[in-house]
Amino acid sequence: MVGKKVSLDKIAILAILSFLAIALITFFKSALELEDAEQAYYSQWLRWGYDDQPPLYTWLQYGINAIFGVGKLAFSLLRGALFSGTLLLLYKFSGLRIIDADKSKLAVLALVFIPVYIDFTFRRLSHTSLLCFSVIASYYCIQVLIARKSITNYLLFGLFVGMGMMSKYNYAFFLVTFALVVLWDKELRAIVFNPKILVSVFVSALIVAPHIYWLLGPGEFQTFLASSVEEKIGTEEAELGFSLLPIIVYLKGLFALMFPIIAICSIGYLSKKSSFNNLKINWFVKMFFAQLLVLGLFFLIFQSKKVETRWLLPLFIPFVVLLLEKVNIRNSKKVVTLGYWLFVLVIGIQTIRTPIERVLNIPSSVHFGFGPVANKLSKNYGAYQWVLPNVTYAGNVRLLYPDRIILSVDDYSLTGSELQEEKSVETTIDSSVVKQTTPVDSLIGFGKEKENLYFYIN
Repeated sequence: MVGKKVSLDKIAILAILSFLAIALITFFKSALELEDAEQAYYSQWLRWGYDDQPPLYTWLQYGINAIFGVGKLAFSLLRGALFSGTLLLLYKFSGLRIIDADKSKLAVLALVFIPVYIDFTFRRLSHTSLLCFSVIASYYCIQVLIARKSITNYLLFGLFVGMGMMSKYNYAFFLVTFALVVLWDKELRAIVFNPKILVSVFVSALIVAPHIYWLLGPGEFQTFLASSVEEKIGTEEAELGFSLLPIIVYLKGLFALMFPIIAICSIGYLSKKSSFNNLKINWFVKMFFAQLLVLGLFFLIFQSKKVETRWLLPLFIPFVVLLLEKVNIRNSKKVVTLGYWLFVLVIGIQTIRTPIERVLNIPSSVHFGFGPVANKLSKNYGAYQWVLPNVTYAGNVRLLYPDRIILSVDDYSLTGSELQEEKSVETTIDSSVVKQTTPVDSLIGFGKEKENLYFYIN
């Protein structure tokens, strides 16, 4: 099964079309979306850490900017490569586990029924896209290590573990799940209790150690990270006492993530177009149940009141392969053809969505360029250091003036060497920052949210 040759054909074409579509979308936008704006801002520097995310994505973006320049296209190229690469890698993993070539294609085509993947990952997500790639790569390495425990495979496993931890901290949930299943499954024990695993440990530690030192070092950046995590998962909103509500919120998030695929499988079963195999307990099945348990316990213990489907996506996306392993499909060739054209159609809709929104006057932040802010700063305060209220503003202004260093008020990871000594002009939103001086300028009713901007000389 592991040695089966995998041809790419339609999946390769789909990956290429996806890459081109993601690149094309940028030309319809007047402004960068949140995560692209963050990358436009943070990729001004090479640091061991940025804000509340690991640095790998920004390092990659820094390299792309060095080649293609700071422009909208540069920020879509990395996301496009990761989206397309995830499709190809998932297909590669599926080909190792599913004998039927058509069913292995369907594992990829089924992603069109995961809204958070086909929308958010296609159009805007950064670190989550890199995490999706890293998690699938880790599962792929486990599968090839079960078949062949070579130094090269252990080296690759260590590389992807290091990449995973440097892409997003959520990767730790995969590692905890893997460690639990090692205690339960003999195939995984054979991988871990092999002296060659030291190669994986060394490579991953080499990749992660500098960032961990930065995080836990004298800058005390871990305190900012802890505060950010509490805000994101809603622990600050939690009432005193123990509640089962987090489990309900967690299950709701899982249902939102998987509902379309569950609905399609149910329709296929009821119409007798598909059937289900007996569930054979292997390492992959154990990983699925253990991952459910690990995440459920986390949200329960920390009494989380927020569970976003995009947080769950990278950890559960490989299990689309497991679903296809357990489903028998009649006329699978026809289903593959239908799924392929459906995927192409959805990509096409995503590509033309932005110009259609503009024509129909549907409000969207990407239709409001930051030219008025940048022009005012350039015309009236060209000799000053520009300090913007958040990374969305700072990243979009940097897009227009890539040769300037732009600072953001909400960047707690700024270092002394990055701060400029000259006088600065700071922009605030709706006078949210109390100043002892009166503003020297203003811009009223800017953008989609009609925000009032005030300019202060420091």
